[in-house]
Amino acid sequence: MKAKEIIAVMEKHFPLSLQEEWDKCGLQIGQIETEVSKIMIALNADLQTIDEAIRNQCQMLITHHPFLLDPIVNIDQDDFMGAFIFKAIEHHIVVYSSHTALDNVAMNEWLMEALGVHDIERGEDGITRIATLNHPMTMDDFLDHVQTTYHLKHFQYAGHADMVRKVAICGGSGADFMSQFYGKADAYLTGDTKYRHAKNAVDHHMLLIDIHHHAENIMVRKLKELLEKEVNVEIIEGSSPDYYHYR
Repeated sequence: MKAKEIIAVMEKHFPLSLQEEWDKCGLQIGQIETEVSKIMIALNADLQTIDEAIRNQCQMLITHHPFLLDPIVNIDQDDFMGAFIFKAIEHHIVVYSSHTALDNVAMNEWLMEALGVHDIERGEDGITRIATLNHPMTMDDFLDHVQTTYHLKHFQYAGHADMVRKVAICGGSGADFMSQFYGKADAYLTGDTKYRHAKNAVDHHMLLIDIHHHAENIMVRKLKELLEKEVNVEIIEGSSPDYYHYR
C-alpha cells in the first residue's frame, strides 16, 4: 500500500483543515509514493521513536506531536533535528503527524470515553468535551478511577468536589479552557497546569486534575484500532514513554 493511500485515510478522519493556525500537521518527511507494509504509531516524533521504527523495519511513522512544530534552523546531523531527518531519509521512512487535526476530532472523545460516561458534548472551544459519569463518585473514588484509567504513576490535583457527576476534559495543555466549565462541571482534567489554575479551581469550587500531557498516549492504541479497519498493512504501537520521571 502506498503512503499516499494511508495519508488519504488519515485525512478522511482528521482533515488538515481542522488543525489550529499555528500547527504543522500532515506529511513531515518522505515520499508519498513509498510502498508501506508496516506502520508504527507513536505519540512523539523524536530520536527514540525514529530509532524504534527503524529497528522494527517500518516504512511509515505516524505520530501525534509533529516533528516540524519547532522551526528548523539548519540540518546538522549532529543536532537532534538533523539526526532525525537523516535517519528518516536514509531508512526511507515516511513521517506523518496529526496533531490538532486529531485533537479536534477524537483525542478528547477517546479520553472521555475511557472514563465511562454518557451524553458527551463539545465545549465552547470545540476541542474540549464535557459528559456525565455513568456512575457518580466521591472525589476520592474519582481520583482513584482517573489514576487507574490513564495509568498514572503520579498526578496532582487542586480544588474540591464532594461528588463528581459532570466531567470536562482536554488532553495536552488545556488548562486555559477550564473557565468555560465553571458551574457546569464538577471536575476538569487536563495537563501542564500552573499554580494560577489550581487557585482558580479552588476559587470556583471545582476539582482540577492534572493528568499530564502524556495521557494523550491513548491515541496510539485508538488510532491503531481505527486504521486496522481500513488499511491493509501491519501496524505496531510505539513505546512512547513519558519524558518526565517521577519519584
